[in-house]
Amino acid sequence: MSLLGYYSDQIALPKTDPKRWRLRTTELGNERWEYIAKEEIENDPQSNYVKYLLKIHDEFPSIVYDDSKPLNRPFECAIRGANFLKFLQEPCGIFPCQYKGPMFMTIGYVAACKFCDIPIEESVKIELIRYIVNSAHPVDGGWGLHEVDKSTCFGTTMNYLNLRLLGLPANHPVCVKARKTLLRLGGALANPHWGKAWLSVLNLYKWEGVNPAPPELWMLPYAFPAHPARWWVHTRAIYLPLGYLSSKKISCKLDPLLEQLRAEIYTCPFQDINFNENRNNVCGIDLYYPHTSILNFLNNGLVFYEKYLRPNWLLEKSTKYSYELIKKENENTKHLGIAPVSDAFNVIVTFIEEGKDSKNFLKLVDRFKEVLFQGPQGMVVMGTNGVQVWDVSFCLQYFFMTGLADLPEYHDLILKGYIFLIKSQFTDNCVEGSYRDERKGAWPFSTKDQGYTVSDCTAEALKAIIMVKNHPSFAQVKDLIQDENLYDGIDRLLSLQNLGSFHFGSFSTYEKIRGTPLLELINPAEVFGNIMVEFPYVECTDSSVLGLTYFRKNFDYRAQEIDLAISRAIDYIIQAQQPDGSWYGCWGICFTYAGMFALEALSSVEKTYENDFTVKKGCDFLVARQMADGGWGECMKSSETHTYIDSGKSSLVVQTAWVLIGLLLANYPNQKVIEKGISLLMKRQKANGEWEFESIEGVFNHSCAIEYPSYKFLFPIKALGLFKNQYGDIEVKY
Repeated sequence: MSLLGYYSDQIALPKTDPKRWRLRTTELGNERWEYIAKEEIENDPQSNYVKYLLKIHDEFPSIVYDDSKPLNRPFECAIRGANFLKFLQEPCGIFPCQYKGPMFMTIGYVAACKFCDIPIEESVKIELIRYIVNSAHPVDGGWGLHEVDKSTCFGTTMNYLNLRLLGLPANHPVCVKARKTLLRLGGALANPHWGKAWLSVLNLYKWEGVNPAPPELWMLPYAFPAHPARWWVHTRAIYLPLGYLSSKKISCKLDPLLEQLRAEIYTCPFQDINFNENRNNVCGIDLYYPHTSILNFLNNGLVFYEKYLRPNWLLEKSTKYSYELIKKENENTKHLGIAPVSDAFNVIVTFIEEGKDSKNFLKLVDRFKEVLFQGPQGMVVMGTNGVQVWDVSFCLQYFFMTGLADLPEYHDLILKGYIFLIKSQFTDNCVEGSYRDERKGAWPFSTKDQGYTVSDCTAEALKAIIMVKNHPSFAQVKDLIQDENLYDGIDRLLSLQNLGSFHFGSFSTYEKIRGTPLLELINPAEVFGNIMVEFPYVECTDSSVLGLTYFRKNFDYRAQEIDLAISRAIDYIIQAQQPDGSWYGCWGICFTYAGMFALEALSSVEKTYENDFTVKKGCDFLVARQMADGGWGECMKSSETHTYIDSGKSSLVVQTAWVLIGLLLANYPNQKVIEKGISLLMKRQKANGEWEFESIEGVFNHSCAIEYPSYKFLFPIKALGLFKNQYGDIEVKY
């Protein structure tokens, strides 16, 4: 945002009244935005979080601090940060946030609404347009795979279509500029696989130019090494409905607007395009993971099969079976789906199969609203329906680890978070035949309704709950969750450890590794790496160790098995360290993020800088990258290139906190190094206790950045509190 405000304001785009937005949350953490009438404002006050997010500063509560004396004790800064964070908690216990960054989510919502003739509220249209315009590249007006990416064909095509379908005219300066960039990138023909699929759904491309995703694969025996149920959960969730749509060549009805778009997005007339010849045409800027010769060979064979060999009866049988699996996915996720991309495809398939008045379709449309999230730049379709369990688990832990939990002013915050985590534990298993593992006892990343077990979220939630149960100040709520429920969580966590030949002892995200990593040779997505099967992740393994070690200190349940699991996981973490002492992070940026988690996991088994060479190497790698201002900063390019690349002239608060946490837990001996970083955290904190957003913190699939807005509070609070634990409540100059 410039001094003149957001770009949408500079060009006088319409915007809604921020005082009319309300965030509705449920006891299970589900979030939904509502734009109320002016007359309702007075009797329906906004939450503190909404006032903070939408920058309604005059109504946001504040604590008046005595600033007559210098603020030079780190723990005082931790308290101010905790006080500010406390304002942002919703009554249900969660810390809402706009989980944004990817620029290819909104097209699913917009395309599904177009295909199914679902009306979009005017307030939502206005704010979706604002966000897309405000996220455009400042020079060429295009969009990338994610918010801070260079302009790509995929990002520019999808968001140009969003703007036009939402009502922005072709001659609007934003569209004119974006269209020029799109045509320079080769036009819509150069889209990767998912882009071509959405274009085909919208009747702006021909399915013959999309590489096949045959639904017959689902009917093969599970023993088949490439069975889709062996793929990573997100990949199979997307290609299940995509296979249905592509095999049946489903496209929406052509109307005048779509006719216009056909003329706008290509470098030649639509009728002159040979779509089949463009199946493998992908803009070089987009191409992160090129096709292998094996994939091209298989695609050519499948094209021949679909055109000349496939009997109609088999097509009908396989698509019917696919839809049965989609219905099970809807049931398992309470019609939320695992994430918006697959959910948008599921909405369209359900519309085709059951019609717009069916219960399943209406439930999908209703719950689709829970991935829409308003913010100061406008409204986005988030990466999933939130990060609720993940953030609450961290918050509770860090308040206990830093001593904040001993202060009565935070007991209500902790209690609300504790109750939310208890309610978020899965209490049943998935529908039989849906290719899902047992989930009873586990925890999700976001909400219970979303329905997917995540290893590190299960571990972190377990640890947080045990901390509350064990603290004397919360004795009255200790029995809100029984030990047997925690045992169920341990059962699920132990079941997720990879004990096969591929990275023995590690933990992945949603499941154990089911398929060979050789399946990556047929990765069709072109813009992402490592999406075909579950992969081992250092961060998931680290969190799993932290959950298991903390449980083991407090319970004897399955003690020998837990000890063995911890030992195996620690061996994996040590083996995963690179020769220079770093660990590559897959869910945060990047070596900094993974380094923090690895050092904390190793500290939980008493490995420190003084007694362990792996820890020493890990600390030395991070210390060598301390910046001139005393902090640390790493950019998204590290994730893409697998090489540490710093953030430029200035360090970043969140990544400085990550390094400090790792060093403090490793008992790094040089206090001056740590004090410099602590000083930076104190200097960057505002007088009201807030830290401001500086740079995207998260990443997935190596190439897509995503924000975790609560991190700027959680990790600095933890680092400042751990410093007090290590060195006492001493003064630090800044």
